[in-house]
Amino acid sequence: MDKNKATFEALLLQAEASGLDKVEAMAFFSNQGVPLEVITRMDSLWDQTAMVAGQILNIGKILIMKLIQFIKENPNMIIGLAIGIGLGMLANAIPLLGSFIAPIATIAFGTVGALQGHRLDKVIKGEYVSNSLIEDAITIIKAFWSFFYEIFYAIAIEPIVAG
Repeated sequence: MDKNKATFEALLLQAEASGLDKVEAMAFFSNQGVPLEVITRMDSLWDQTAMVAGQILNIGKILIMKLIQFIKENPNMIIGLAIGIGLGMLANAIPLLGSFIAPIATIAFGTVGALQGHRLDKVIKGEYVSNSLIEDAITIIKAFWSFFYEIFYAIAIEPIVAG
């Protein structure tokens, strides 16, 4: 993507994000079961701006908008990830060993939960689901990196001055 197209994409993201309401966005995260601490951090992210290509872009609002889109496109993957992380954190309750195995269990259960949720999302969308968890892991990684690339490439076309 050349500089002009990237500038155009950044301005399109800004225009799309301008229609997003802060209260509705935070209510969406609350309804999804996101902890209040995370919502509070997103609330402070909301007002972050940067100068890109001579325009002030609301970077925080764009990130939150894209995160909401990603969650809506992959609801079962997000739920599976949350359940897996919750199960992993329960390992802390195991006497003596809990604090040692909890980080490993959290990563393992979170990964398995995200993979299973992703497979369910693919079934719902009518996409092919193979028997390979590695293939599903690759498609999850592609989805996450596509999500980040789409945002950061559009906003990193010129030096950014945080506001």
